[in-house]
Amino acid sequence: MVKVILIFLGLLIQAVVLVDIFKTIIYINGAGFLSSTVSKGIWRLFYKISGGNGERKILNLCGPIILLVFLFMWISFIWLGYSLIYISEPSSVISNTTGNSASLVGKIYYVGYMLTSLGNGDFRAGSGTWQIISNIMGLNSMIFISLGISYLLPVLQAVIDKRTLAVHIDKLGSTPAEIIKNGYNGDGFEPLYQRFSNLESLLIKHGERHLAYPILHYFHANKKAHAISLSLAVLDETISIQEIYKIDDSPKNYHWYILKGALDNFYERLDCSFIIAAQEPPPFDYKSQLSKEFANKVMADPMLELGKISDRRKKVLGYIQNDGWTWDDVIIPRKEKDK
Repeated sequence: MVKVILIFLGLLIQAVVLVDIFKTIIYINGAGFLSSTVSKGIWRLFYKISGGNGERKILNLCGPIILLVFLFMWISFIWLGYSLIYISEPSSVISNTTGNSASLVGKIYYVGYMLTSLGNGDFRAGSGTWQIISNIMGLNSMIFISLGISYLLPVLQAVIDKRTLAVHIDKLGSTPAEIIKNGYNGDGFEPLYQRFSNLESLLIKHGERHLAYPILHYFHANKKAHAISLSLAVLDETISIQEIYKIDDSPKNYHWYILKGALDNFYERLDCSFIIAAQEPPPFDYKSQLSKEFANKVMADPMLELGKISDRRKKVLGYIQNDGWTWDDVIIPRKEKDK
């Protein structure tokens, strides 16, 4: 009975970890249950240690540590699962020196070096059946452990692209009012249109990468210019200003709505797993921040139209708060905020 229980537990652990690896690395549609749970737990710990302050450098360590924990977790569970299977049978592993059955530690040691190498000759499988299991174990480790290690490179590249996107947006302006001011040339927003076209493809790509590599969410940047959550909130609020006040009424104002669609795609990718919407939407008062060219539009009562985007703005606020920032970081110019 003990033998059956050990084999069942070993196979169950193998199934759980292999499904987790498959969903996290290959499936490209979100992380597995183990990986998702571990990621959220580690982030909560780091967030608590940092006091919820996005400027604390300790949050920068969270993503790399989660990535290393993934690899250690997967390898450890595979090792544990096979160890239980070998422990279930007394003669599964034989000592080459004495010819006796290996001890408990010896079997765990045998599984460990079979998973990581070709073996050192101290132990061997006890029979033909266990030799086949050893071959399966070696093939398993070659595929899944190697796959886990190769997961590092595309994730790190995605992190670089994520920060590149944040800087692209930050160069437009550190606040919604700055983006509008910098993008207005006196006649219209022609300077923004080309930049919006470039941002659209970057945003769509970033959204799909978030779906493929959810761990990206936990790679934090304590510098505001590199913080993607802040940059996206600034960009989204800028589009909301256009949506409410219609400051750009030219025939080319469709550029704003195309970019809004790319942002919609990104927030849809985050919605279920990473965003806890705020209880109330952030304030929307740009009367004193926008230039006089838009005074006649800004003075209109926006409350009715704001109700249509209230849920979206709650999500955006929740997104930046979960990343350790406040709404002041979105609407107050950085040089003034950091004095």
